[in-house]
Amino acid sequence: MPPDGPKAPGKSVKFASPSADAASDSKFVADIVDRLKERNEQEVLIDGVDRTPNNLAPPLFGDEAFVWNRFREHFQPASDEMEDGTTPSADKPDGFDNLDHQPNYEGVIDRRSPSLEAGQKTYHVKIRLTETDDIVLFENPSHVVSLDAEEADLVKEQNRLFETRPKARRTADAEAQTRDLPCKSRSVNTECIHRQDVASFVSNYDMYDTYNDLERHTKEINVADSASKLEITTYSREGMEDIDDRLNRNPNFHLSSMILQRLLAGNIYREQQIRFRNMYPPDPCREDIRYLYRLDVLWTYRTVETLGKAVACASWCPANGDIVAIAYSIYGHTSSDDRGNGFVYVWNIKNPVNPERRYRFDCPVTCVAFSQRTPQLLAIGLYDGLVQIRDITDNTQTPLAVSNRDKFPVYQPIWDLKWVEFDNENKDEVIAVSQNGWVMKYTLTIGQYLLPYPLLRLDRVEGTLEGQTDSKELQSVKIQSDLHPQALCVTIHPVQKDKYYIGTDEGAVHWCSINDPFQHLGVLQMHSRGIFCIEYSPWSPKIFLTCSGDWSIRIWIEDLPEPIVTLSTGFAPIQAAYWSPTNSTIIASVTRNGVQLWDLKRRSSKPASESTLGSLTTALTVIRFTNCGRSLLVGDAEGKAHVCALEDMPFPPHFQYRELQSALYSKLVTTPDLQTRVRRMGYLGY
Repeated sequence: MPPDGPKAPGKSVKFASPSADAASDSKFVADIVDRLKERNEQEVLIDGVDRTPNNLAPPLFGDEAFVWNRFREHFQPASDEMEDGTTPSADKPDGFDNLDHQPNYEGVIDRRSPSLEAGQKTYHVKIRLTETDDIVLFENPSHVVSLDAEEADLVKEQNRLFETRPKARRTADAEAQTRDLPCKSRSVNTECIHRQDVASFVSNYDMYDTYNDLERHTKEINVADSASKLEITTYSREGMEDIDDRLNRNPNFHLSSMILQRLLAGNIYREQQIRFRNMYPPDPCREDIRYLYRLDVLWTYRTVETLGKAVACASWCPANGDIVAIAYSIYGHTSSDDRGNGFVYVWNIKNPVNPERRYRFDCPVTCVAFSQRTPQLLAIGLYDGLVQIRDITDNTQTPLAVSNRDKFPVYQPIWDLKWVEFDNENKDEVIAVSQNGWVMKYTLTIGQYLLPYPLLRLDRVEGTLEGQTDSKELQSVKIQSDLHPQALCVTIHPVQKDKYYIGTDEGAVHWCSINDPFQHLGVLQMHSRGIFCIEYSPWSPKIFLTCSGDWSIRIWIEDLPEPIVTLSTGFAPIQAAYWSPTNSTIIASVTRNGVQLWDLKRRSSKPASESTLGSLTTALTVIRFTNCGRSLLVGDAEGKAHVCALEDMPFPPHFQYRELQSALYSKLVTTPDLQTRVRRMGYLGY
């Protein structure tokens, strides 16, 4: 670069030549001075413009000449020995208290520079970095004041003047689709809570006397979702009442805890409860309608106490569709060790976690049923042949009435029971069928016992029965203990309340009348194995279905000895089957492997959908439609009851019976003779 080029204005630092003795003191300092001079003389020209950067002048000297004498005044090396006779450390420089006092770097060696020899010394320059002032880039002060502030009246007056001036811009108050933010007033703020540690002294004698005066109680509680138990040790002073027993005897505590549990469960199961209540029904006009007959599990009723006990029966309360009673006991070939006790829990959808009523029995429970006329009454059938009536509105564990064996002893399991609803009689009666073939009627009286009345004892049929011709011919009974068949299910006629149907283990259906005890009105062979369920259609008093262990569901019409439709699932016995309360052509059934949904308008060779719940190795036992018909309750052999919503289902038709009749006629196309007989029967609805 040319040495005579233009120089940029700015501050510069001038270095004076050090004296000979100073240069001899440190060659390192002389080298630094030479390099700074050489750098100060260099210039940077870009396109004819001087771009030489300004020199950084030391803040303590400014424009003054940086002479070597003054440099030695500020950085005079200390003597080899201090006043106290100690030698300063060569590896660690001494600190300084303020900025005016410069540190002494005598004897400091820069060990990071490998180019320096062992005898040479170097010096350090300390740079202090301070925080600059804050630079405000953007500021938007708020002009909003509180209504209770001192300047609130002045702001209101200014707003009024602004709105009333003639040239003010037009404004409009309109709503916006934004969430309302919760505002916090000034009165919400609280004072700071002060804490302090407080200690006290207790001698060993005080502790000894205290624990000797306490009574120890150890209790075991079940741990949720586990078979293990947790021990809890409590201490109570002698002569004082146990607080647990006192709370258990307090009805207000039970009511308060039940309401609190409902509120807490609502935070978790709110969306599922809305779906169960059908608050947002599907839109029939939407474009993406698909009929998939899908099950969506909303929640599962389960407790630690009932794990391993199968769901034997379930019954929805007819007056309140949120309440269901579930019996836990045995299913199938249960071992004798698991038949020690049974439970009946009353659940509410407002609290899917804990039941609101718990009833424990010394023997397994086989069936439960709510009363239609008095919905708070629950009939319970037991494995030892007893029948109990309980009022679920009563918090006590005392039954309302129990069957009396002194009048008529029954020791065989009660497999099913139904309430008898007479329109002209104001009394509650129950029909119960047992394993030894007895059909009993129990009447609820004023006393503590049910009044028993035997209606009939079934006998095994002999010869050829009217009905299914493909069933094998019954053999003559030769064993005395096998003279009476097992009554597995019972159903009351929907119109003729005194008429009832009984399904037996031999596949026959007996229909009898309450007014004619010990007599049969008729017997029909409907299946080759035991009949587990008889269910009338909600839209016709003459069309009913039966399900059996011969892997089939059959639909019948009264006064016809042959089925009009047969539904088969394959190689699995059907435990239960029920008509849908909202769609006349849909039937739900359950096997040990899954839940089947049938639609008579579509196909009958296989179900419209088949769903599995829980583990693949867990057998399903019970299925029930809810009162609204848009949900299902499915129980399994592990003590779990799944509440499932029916999704992607066909919309209910406007004329229910017409759809059912049309679907049945379409199934009889291949049998014209049977179709003609059915058409001649005329109208079969209500």
